[in-house]
Amino acid sequence: MKDYYQILGVSENATPEEIKNAFRKLAFQYHPDKNIGHETEAEAKFKEINEAYAVLGDIDKRRQYDLSGKGAYGSFNAFNQSDIFRDSFANQATFSDLAAMFRQAGLRFDEDFLSNIFFNGQRVVFQTYSPNNTNSPLNDITIKQSAPALFGTGIGGKLARFLIKKVFGIKLAAAKNLDIYCEIRLKIKEATNGLEKEITVKRGKQKKKLAVIIPAGIKSGTRIRLNGMGNSDGEQTGDVYVTVRVF
Repeated sequence: MKDYYQILGVSENATPEEIKNAFRKLAFQYHPDKNIGHETEAEAKFKEINEAYAVLGDIDKRRQYDLSGKGAYGSFNAFNQSDIFRDSFANQATFSDLAAMFRQAGLRFDEDFLSNIFFNGQRVVFQTYSPNNTNSPLNDITIKQSAPALFGTGIGGKLARFLIKKVFGIKLAAAKNLDIYCEIRLKIKEATNGLEKEITVKRGKQKKKLAVIIPAGIKSGTRIRLNGMGNSDGEQTGDVYVTVRVF
C-alpha cells in the first residue's frame, strides 16, 4: 500500500489544512508546465501527489485508508488510481478549487489536461448528480463510449473489457452485478449527531467488515457509496451502496 503521508511529506496526525498546504506546495513544484524538458518525470510525480491528496484530503477515504493500514476493514488496495481520480475530479467543489488555484498561477488544469495526465489521454465526460436527490447523491466521471452495457457481462464482455484495459489503460465502470447493496438503520439521535458504523458485507465466500462514516444530519433514504468495496470478477470491482433508514 502506498504511503500517501510520506508522498506529501506530512505526519499521520496532520490536520486537513496541513495536508492541503503540503499538496499545494508540491503540486506547484511538480506541475508539468513548470518542468519544461522534464515533463515525463514531472507528470508521474504530479499524478502521485494528486492521488495522495485525493485520498488524504477526503475525510471518508482518509479514514478507510488509515484503518486498512492497521489491518482493519479490508484493504485500501481495492481503490485503484482511476477510481480515486474519478471521484476526486467529479466533485465540483474540489475540481473548481484546483482549477482556480492553478489558473491563478498561469498553469493548466482543464479537462484536456486532466484527460492527458490522469486518464491516459482518453477523453472524459464530467457528470454531476444533484445532492438534493437522495436516490442519486453521487458524482461520477465516465469515459466516452465505455459503458459496460456495450460489452455485456459474459465471457465476451470480460474479454472486451480486458483488451480495452490492456490496450488503452482504461478500467471501465463495474458491471451492476458486482455491486453490493445493504441498509443501515439509525435512531433519530444517531442520524442527528452522526457517527461511525461498522457493517459486514459478503464478498464471494468471504465476509468483510467495513467502516461507514455517517455525517451529522443525514436524512432517511440517503445512499452512501463505499467505492471499490464490492465484489470482483478479477477484472473489475464493484461498489458497496449503503442506504440509511432513520426510525
